[in-house]
Amino acid sequence: MVLKLLKAAAIAGPAWPCAAPALGAGPTAALLRTRLTEQGVGLVAVQVQDERVEITTQGLARQGDGAALRDDALFEIGSITKTFTALLLADAVVRGQLALTDSVQDALPPGTPLVDAAGDAIRWIDLATHRSGLPRLPANMAPSTPADPYNEYREAELLAFLKGFKPVVARGARFEYSNLGFGLMGYALGRAARSNYPQLLASRVLQPLGMTDAYLALPGRRFDRLATGHDAQRRPVAHWHLDVLAGAGALVMSGAALARYAQAAIGVVDSPLREAFALAEREHAPGLSAINPIGLAWNLAPLNGRRVLNHDGGTAGFSSSLWLDPSRRRATAVLANAFVEVNDLALHLLDDSVPAKDFSTTRQTEVTLSPEQLAPLAGVYALRPDLKLTLSVRGDQLWAQASRQGAFPLFASAPRRFFAKLTPLQIEFDDAPTPAALTLQQGGQSLRFVRE
Repeated sequence: MVLKLLKAAAIAGPAWPCAAPALGAGPTAALLRTRLTEQGVGLVAVQVQDERVEITTQGLARQGDGAALRDDALFEIGSITKTFTALLLADAVVRGQLALTDSVQDALPPGTPLVDAAGDAIRWIDLATHRSGLPRLPANMAPSTPADPYNEYREAELLAFLKGFKPVVARGARFEYSNLGFGLMGYALGRAARSNYPQLLASRVLQPLGMTDAYLALPGRRFDRLATGHDAQRRPVAHWHLDVLAGAGALVMSGAALARYAQAAIGVVDSPLREAFALAEREHAPGLSAINPIGLAWNLAPLNGRRVLNHDGGTAGFSSSLWLDPSRRRATAVLANAFVEVNDLALHLLDDSVPAKDFSTTRQTEVTLSPEQLAPLAGVYALRPDLKLTLSVRGDQLWAQASRQGAFPLFASAPRRFFAKLTPLQIEFDDAPTPAALTLQQGGQSLRFVRE
């Protein structure tokens, strides 16, 4: 999540088994309980091995009310939705309805441009690999209710943005994670199929996979079993709703539904989407780093001599991580009803040779600093040209944001020393009126970032 330096038609085939949730005993439950002493409110772990599924639930549905998290609770899975949108694209290619190299503009309303800085048409493959040149979010996204930021953004706003967009890079020139790009892709796929994204997703993915416990959080929709979301400080926050950008992150589902998807993705159950999954999980372009190429939405990574796939998700009140290990016919996921780190837990459950993170550094004693004390620390600090850390002051809080990643709060343990609660990470600034550099410690590494 933070500073990834790497690092309904039934399915044909065997019936889908799902073990009863393990609510208390066992090493997975103990692992979740240990993490909950450090951060978070409730956690669900999903473990798939061949046709077997185990779901482990720990923690609370809502901070402070004492009610245990239900095993059928629904979670916002955020950007894991992008893998579903990419699967729709792959399915359209398998059906012969479009090619990855086709122009997306052909599916948009007449008069809606979608070209790069050189005037070349942006293609489906560019959107699906975050190499379109589109920004993370549209510039005209200005919600009146910031707690639910996508709710008011509709088709009219999207088309207005595209008509006024001035591209500055060529397609394929660089990786730039874009929620806008995947939201646009879902919208355009719906139009290309003479339908819309919600109907297309239901008819071509959710129903064929038998995912009866997966839904889109569209504006105005409410779900009885949706867990309460919390921020990193365990305070309840509003749920998110998405309209025209639903393809970027609108899905909510239970742990059992995500297990169903994972089983189909690693091919341990037969489905009409087998070829589409294979196409989506294939390497298609360079990703965020040299060792992490990208498929259609999926991030690819080496692990102990084999290749695994991952996608994380996060909203204001939920976090999720899904890992696939097709060669071992294994998949894992962790869902949280708080904005906390879960990627390391899911990866540890996938392969226990990778340890879960030690969150003891997140328990440090905090000191309060004034905005005037924090102001000299703000600025952009670079480790290398493609990895920078932006420090900003919001009220009496210092925030950090790494290149192409989300912002997170920092907490002071001393006037020039800070730590994160979201992930084990510490930052110390040089002792000067305006620091020229900072040192970041994470995962046993000590990295020096120099102010630009």
